Amino acid sequence: MSDPRYQQLFHYADHVTPYLRGELSHNELMQAPLGDDWLLSEHNNQELLHDIYAKLQLSHPEAGHAYWLNRTWTLLVWQPVYISFISIYGIHALPAMSTIAQQWRGDANFVAGFTLQDVPMHDGEPEELIKIAANELLPLFEDYRTQLDENVRIRPGFTKHVLADLLVMALLRLQDLHKDLPQEYIPQHAKRWLEAFGLSTKAMDSLHYDLVENKWLYVRTTCCMVYRCDGRNLCDNCPRAK
Repeated sequence: MSDPRYQQLFHYADHVTPYLRGELSHNELMQAPLGDDWLLSEHNNQELLHDIYAKLQLSHPEAGHAYWLNRTWTLLVWQPVYISFISIYGIHALPAMSTIAQQWRGDANFVAGFTLQDVPMHDGEPEELIKIAANELLPLFEDYRTQLDENVRIRPGFTKHVLADLLVMALLRLQDLHKDLPQEYIPQHAKRWLEAFGLSTKAMDSLHYDLVENKWLYVRTTCCMVYRCDGRNLCDNCPRAK
Protein backbone atom coordinates (compact mmCIF):
# COMPACT_ATOMS: atom_id res chain seq x y z
CA MET A 1 0.00 0.00 0.00
CA SER A 2 1.30 3.43 -0.94
CA ASP A 3 2.27 5.92 1.73
CA PRO A 4 -0.75 8.29 2.07
CA ARG A 5 1.69 11.19 2.35
CA TYR A 6 2.25 10.98 -1.40
CA GLN A 7 -1.30 12.17 -2.04
CA GLN A 8 -0.84 14.86 0.58
CA LEU A 9 2.33 15.98 -1.21
CA PHE A 10 0.55 16.10 -4.58
CA HIS A 11 -2.24 18.14 -3.01
CA TYR A 12 0.16 20.66 -1.51
CA ALA A 13 2.17 20.88 -4.73
CA ASP A 14 -0.96 21.57 -6.78
CA HIS A 15 -1.90 24.26 -4.26
CA VAL A 16 1.46 26.00 -4.70
CA THR A 17 0.99 25.99 -8.48
CA PRO A 18 -1.15 23.83 -10.80
CA TYR A 19 1.96 23.32 -12.94
CA LEU A 20 3.27 21.04 -10.17
CA ARG A 21 0.96 18.16 -11.05
CA GLY A 22 2.33 14.92 -9.64
CA GLU A 23 1.56 11.24 -10.04
CA LEU A 24 2.84 8.05 -8.47
CA SER A 25 4.54 5.36 -10.53
CA HIS A 26 4.70 1.70 -9.60
CA ASN A 27 7.15 1.05 -12.44
CA GLU A 28 10.61 0.96 -10.87
CA LEU A 29 12.38 1.22 -14.22
CA MET A 30 10.50 4.38 -15.29
CA GLN A 31 10.59 3.19 -18.90
CA ALA A 32 8.96 4.59 -22.02
CA PRO A 33 5.29 4.12 -21.15
CA LEU A 34 5.68 7.77 -20.13
CA GLY A 35 6.54 8.76 -23.70
CA ASP A 36 9.29 10.67 -25.47
CA ASP A 37 8.45 13.99 -23.83
CA TRP A 38 9.62 12.89 -20.39
CA LEU A 39 12.99 13.54 -18.76
CA LEU A 40 13.90 10.25 -17.12
CA SER A 41 16.58 9.71 -14.50
CA GLU A 42 19.59 7.62 -15.48
CA HIS A 43 18.56 7.76 -19.14
CA ASN A 44 19.97 9.47 -22.21
CA ASN A 45 17.93 12.66 -22.41
CA GLN A 46 20.27 14.51 -24.79
CA GLU A 47 17.79 14.79 -27.64
CA LEU A 48 14.99 16.10 -25.43
CA LEU A 49 17.33 18.52 -23.63
CA HIS A 50 18.48 19.93 -26.96
CA ASP A 51 14.85 20.21 -28.09
CA ILE A 52 13.99 22.28 -25.01
CA TYR A 53 16.81 24.71 -25.75
CA ALA A 54 16.00 24.80 -29.48
CA LYS A 55 12.30 25.47 -28.86
CA LEU A 56 13.17 28.45 -26.67
CA GLN A 57 15.60 29.64 -29.33
CA LEU A 58 12.88 29.41 -31.97
CA SER A 59 10.21 31.07 -29.81
CA HIS A 60 12.39 33.98 -28.66
CA PRO A 61 15.09 34.54 -31.31
CA GLU A 62 15.53 38.12 -30.12
CA ALA A 63 16.53 37.08 -26.57
CA GLY A 64 19.87 35.45 -27.35
CA HIS A 65 21.89 32.57 -25.95
CA ALA A 66 22.10 33.92 -22.37
CA TYR A 67 18.32 33.79 -22.03
CA TRP A 68 17.88 30.43 -23.80
CA LEU A 69 20.49 28.80 -21.57
CA ASN A 70 19.26 30.33 -18.32
CA ARG A 71 15.66 29.44 -19.08
CA THR A 72 16.55 25.89 -20.11
CA TRP A 73 18.44 25.24 -16.89
CA THR A 74 15.75 26.78 -14.71
CA LEU A 75 13.12 24.61 -16.38
CA LEU A 76 15.16 21.48 -15.65
CA VAL A 77 15.63 22.06 -11.93
CA TRP A 78 12.66 24.07 -10.67
CA GLN A 79 10.30 21.15 -10.07
CA PRO A 80 12.72 18.93 -8.11
CA VAL A 81 13.66 21.92 -5.93
CA TYR A 82 10.09 22.93 -5.17
CA ILE A 83 8.95 19.35 -4.58
CA SER A 84 11.78 18.90 -2.08
CA PHE A 85 10.80 22.05 -0.19
CA ILE A 86 7.09 21.14 -0.17
CA SER A 87 7.92 17.64 1.05
CA ILE A 88 10.32 18.64 3.81
CA TYR A 89 8.29 21.54 5.20
CA GLY A 90 4.81 20.30 4.26
CA ILE A 91 4.74 16.58 5.05
CA HIS A 92 8.02 16.36 7.03
CA ALA A 93 9.35 13.61 4.76
CA LEU A 94 11.10 13.27 1.41
CA PRO A 95 10.32 10.95 -1.53
CA ALA A 96 13.03 9.42 -3.69
CA MET A 97 14.05 12.50 -5.67
CA SER A 98 16.88 10.86 -7.60
CA THR A 99 14.39 8.94 -9.76
CA ILE A 100 11.94 11.74 -10.53
CA ALA A 101 10.58 11.91 -14.08
CA GLN A 102 9.59 15.30 -15.50
CA GLN A 103 7.33 16.13 -18.42
CA TRP A 104 8.30 18.59 -21.16
CA ARG A 105 5.25 20.36 -22.59
CA GLY A 106 6.54 21.60 -25.91
CA ASP A 107 3.31 23.40 -26.77
CA ALA A 108 3.82 25.68 -23.76
CA ASN A 109 7.65 25.79 -23.71
CA PHE A 110 7.54 24.55 -20.13
CA VAL A 111 8.57 21.62 -17.95
CA ALA A 112 5.48 20.86 -15.86
CA GLY A 113 4.28 17.62 -14.34
CA PHE A 114 6.25 14.93 -12.57
CA THR A 115 6.16 11.30 -11.57
CA LEU A 116 7.64 9.80 -8.40
CA GLN A 117 8.36 6.17 -7.68
CA ASP A 118 6.15 4.44 -5.15
CA VAL A 119 8.91 3.61 -2.66
CA PRO A 120 9.23 4.35 1.08
CA MET A 121 9.86 7.98 1.92
CA HIS A 122 12.78 9.32 3.92
CA ASP A 123 11.78 10.42 7.40
CA GLY A 124 13.67 12.80 9.66
CA GLU A 125 14.11 16.36 10.83
CA PRO A 126 14.49 19.13 8.21
CA GLU A 127 18.24 19.36 8.82
CA GLU A 128 18.66 15.68 7.93
CA LEU A 129 16.20 15.72 5.02
CA ILE A 130 17.90 18.76 3.46
CA LYS A 131 21.15 16.78 3.27
CA ILE A 132 19.35 13.80 1.74
CA ALA A 133 17.69 16.07 -0.84
CA ALA A 134 21.08 17.46 -1.83
CA ASN A 135 22.62 13.99 -2.06
CA GLU A 136 19.85 12.86 -4.40
CA LEU A 137 19.41 15.99 -6.50
CA LEU A 138 23.04 16.93 -7.12
CA PRO A 139 23.81 13.81 -9.23
CA LEU A 140 20.52 14.25 -11.08
CA PHE A 141 21.28 17.88 -11.90
CA GLU A 142 24.85 17.06 -12.93
CA ASP A 143 23.48 14.38 -15.26
CA TYR A 144 21.19 16.99 -16.85
CA ARG A 145 24.10 19.41 -17.16
CA THR A 146 26.58 17.01 -18.73
CA GLN A 147 24.02 15.76 -21.23
CA LEU A 148 22.96 19.28 -22.19
CA ASP A 149 26.64 20.24 -22.41
CA GLU A 150 27.07 17.77 -25.27
CA ASN A 151 25.15 20.19 -27.52
CA VAL A 152 25.09 23.50 -25.66
CA ARG A 153 28.01 24.70 -23.53
CA ILE A 154 26.83 25.05 -19.93
CA ARG A 155 29.42 25.65 -17.23
CA PRO A 156 29.11 24.26 -13.67
CA GLY A 157 29.72 27.71 -12.17
CA PHE A 158 26.74 29.13 -14.03
CA THR A 159 24.41 26.33 -12.91
CA LYS A 160 25.50 26.76 -9.29
CA HIS A 161 24.61 30.46 -9.25
CA VAL A 162 21.16 29.80 -10.74
CA LEU A 163 20.55 26.94 -8.30
CA ALA A 164 21.53 29.07 -5.30
CA ASP A 165 19.00 31.72 -6.30
CA LEU A 166 16.29 29.12 -6.84
CA LEU A 167 16.89 27.51 -3.44
CA VAL A 168 16.63 30.79 -1.57
CA MET A 169 13.58 31.94 -3.53
CA ALA A 170 11.81 28.64 -2.87
CA LEU A 171 12.54 28.96 0.84
CA LEU A 172 10.99 32.44 0.91
CA ARG A 173 7.66 30.90 -0.12
CA LEU A 174 7.42 29.47 3.39
CA GLN A 175 6.65 32.96 4.65
CA ASP A 176 3.34 32.92 2.76
CA LEU A 177 2.38 29.57 4.27
CA HIS A 178 3.63 30.07 7.83
CA LYS A 179 3.08 33.58 9.14
CA ASP A 180 4.55 32.87 12.58
CA LEU A 181 8.07 31.85 11.59
CA PRO A 182 10.80 33.24 13.87
CA GLN A 183 12.67 36.04 12.10
CA GLU A 184 15.94 34.08 12.07
CA TYR A 185 14.31 30.96 10.53
CA ILE A 186 14.75 31.92 6.86
CA PRO A 187 18.46 32.85 6.99
CA GLN A 188 19.23 29.81 9.16
CA HIS A 189 17.60 27.43 6.72
CA ALA A 190 18.96 29.24 3.67
CA LYS A 191 22.45 28.57 5.03
CA ARG A 192 21.62 24.88 5.52
CA TRP A 193 20.33 24.46 1.97
CA LEU A 194 23.25 26.28 0.36
CA GLU A 195 25.84 24.38 2.37
CA ALA A 196 24.15 21.02 1.75
CA PHE A 197 24.33 21.65 -2.00
CA GLY A 198 27.95 22.74 -1.77
CA LEU A 199 27.08 26.30 -2.81
CA SER A 200 28.57 29.55 -1.63
CA THR A 201 26.64 31.21 1.18
CA LYS A 202 27.43 34.58 -0.41
CA ALA A 203 23.89 34.50 -1.81
CA MET A 204 22.71 35.25 1.72
CA ASP A 205 24.17 38.74 1.35
CA SER A 206 21.19 39.43 -0.93
CA LEU A 207 18.70 38.55 1.81
CA HIS A 208 17.26 41.46 3.76
CA TYR A 209 14.41 41.81 6.21
CA ASP A 210 11.75 44.34 5.27
CA LEU A 211 10.37 45.96 8.43
CA VAL A 212 7.34 47.33 6.57
CA GLU A 213 6.24 44.00 5.10
CA ASN A 214 7.63 42.02 8.06
CA LYS A 215 9.19 39.43 5.79
CA TRP A 216 12.47 38.47 4.18
CA LEU A 217 13.09 39.67 0.63
CA TYR A 218 15.75 38.55 -1.81
CA VAL A 219 17.54 40.10 -4.77
CA ARG A 220 18.77 37.37 -7.09
CA THR A 221 22.48 37.12 -7.79
CA THR A 222 21.78 36.16 -11.42
CA CYS A 223 19.61 37.76 -14.08
CA CYS A 224 17.21 35.42 -15.87
CA MET A 225 17.51 37.60 -19.00
CA VAL A 226 13.75 37.56 -19.60
CA TYR A 227 13.88 41.31 -20.24
CA ARG A 228 15.51 40.46 -23.58
CA CYS A 229 12.24 38.92 -24.75
CA ASP A 230 9.91 41.24 -26.64
CA GLY A 231 7.39 42.86 -24.33
CA ARG A 232 9.08 41.75 -21.10
CA ASN A 233 10.72 43.83 -18.37
CA LEU A 234 13.15 43.30 -15.51
CA CYS A 235 11.84 41.13 -12.67
CA ASP A 236 11.16 42.76 -9.31
CA ASN A 237 14.03 40.86 -7.67
CA CYS A 238 16.48 41.29 -10.55
CA PRO A 239 20.01 42.43 -9.66
CA ARG A 240 19.91 44.77 -12.69
CA ALA A 241 17.02 46.67 -11.09
CA LYS A 242 19.19 48.05 -8.29
